[in-house]
Amino acid sequence: MSAIDRVTALRDQLAGHVYDLNAGEFIRYRPEANDDAVLVVVRSVVAEGGEGCEAFRRGLDSDEVDTLRLFGMRRTLLARRLSSLGPIYEALDAFALLPGINEVPWDSWVKGAFFVSRSLGGDLASMERRFVDLHPEAIARCHVAVDAMDRVSELSQCHLVEVTTNYGIGFVDTLVFQGKPTLGLWGAPRQADNVLTYRPTTNLAQLCASLADALDASGEVTTGPIGQDQLSATSFSQTTPGSYLPVLGCLSFVATDVASSALTAFVAELPSAAEDDEDPDIHFDATALATAASEIDGQVAVADASRVILLSPQPSFDEEIDVEIDVHAFEDVARTALLEPTAR
Repeated sequence: MSAIDRVTALRDQLAGHVYDLNAGEFIRYRPEANDDAVLVVVRSVVAEGGEGCEAFRRGLDSDEVDTLRLFGMRRTLLARRLSSLGPIYEALDAFALLPGINEVPWDSWVKGAFFVSRSLGGDLASMERRFVDLHPEAIARCHVAVDAMDRVSELSQCHLVEVTTNYGIGFVDTLVFQGKPTLGLWGAPRQADNVLTYRPTTNLAQLCASLADALDASGEVTTGPIGQDQLSATSFSQTTPGSYLPVLGCLSFVATDVASSALTAFVAELPSAAEDDEDPDIHFDATALATAASEIDGQVAVADASRVILLSPQPSFDEEIDVEIDVHAFEDVARTALLEPTAR
């Protein structure tokens, strides 16, 4: 079999291993059998050398690019969870196989991989050389990323925030991809191009994970991956500059029932007046916000002293789905989640 035939076969093999939506969950990280299959492809392509890697890249479609990118992201988190350099090399190899320079998540996950590597005693210079050997066109951009690490002292400077839940160590990605408001990679909610704040004083990630798990356990809905988000002021009958409420952090996920009706769950921590760096004169009471949100038809919200959970039905444009999900059925689930001791 020629090198081209081997690379083509590997590309076909990758195409057969598309990740499930929830593989993009970096807070409730779970083992994924698909990782092993993609790892075999990555290792085999790298073994073909630079020319093989280039031939492999040229034939990738968008789904295969997404698979490689997600594999690299998952491997970066796994390296941190295991305190192991091995997954870092695997992550960077996957990123190096992405066809376009702009398709590589340089400012978040690549720098995050370098940060984790450095914390484990890894040699960034050798990693840079390996990356460039696999993707020579990326030489300038890779050098910029490695050089920038001299000015990086915290993981959050890589637009990744480490969190800990009952699932272990996870990451919150605070860098929002460019483009109009839409659902981002793997369904995690994304907003306009921006870097969102995530510095809650409570374990907001645990609260969101507990809520999602409780909704799954109800048997009424299935939840998707948790991602960074913002609180729209209109959801609370409020008007603020920029259309979003100030928060210390906001996470969300989508839950879908058997009829394909869906709700979005928002979990946010509000700043006190003293904590609001943007405008300390604008301060919102969590309980009052929850009351206002619940008065809007179809929504329900609950709150404690500083945190709000909002359950909001998603509009459906499918003519076959004529009934919105009843979010009030999950109000007690949300209230119970707020009482979770580990989320304090």
